[in-house]
Amino acid sequence: MAMKENFISMAPDEQSNAKVSLIDQNKTLMIDQYTSDVEPGNPEFVEDIHNIEDAFEHFKPKVDVTFTDENGGAVEETLHFGEIRDFEANGGKGRLVENSQYLSGVKMQIETNQKIRKSIEQNRKLREILKDAESRDELKAMLQSMLNELNEADK
Repeated sequence: MAMKENFISMAPDEQSNAKVSLIDQNKTLMIDQYTSDVEPGNPEFVEDIHNIEDAFEHFKPKVDVTFTDENGGAVEETLHFGEIRDFEANGGKGRLVENSQYLSGVKMQIETNQKIRKSIEQNRKLREILKDAESRDELKAMLQSMLNELNEADK
């Protein structure tokens, strides 16, 4: 019997006599280990898992990751997965980013930079100031002074 291209296996389940289902052509099956506390070669057999929610509840998948920040430093974080949606990055709008403190911070910085850029593009006077080196230095000094004041107020 020839194996179909999108079939995982033709082997029937010994207890239920069911075959493994076809995977839709527009779907991707990703199999990986999302926990770091499993000993290789010693799989756990669990009988009471009937659906994906039970699997997440029982195994509580998590993984330790190391991100590299803008200065080249390492930022360590543990990502926890409670449902399939927790794996979605979705261009920064998915649950993976939302559930990660580091990725959420990066996303906020990107959005802030986009807002600043849009403001500069829409403000003709500010664009003129930024064209002239002397005016740009004055603006930079004024913004630095305001930042210093804000930092002093926080203390």
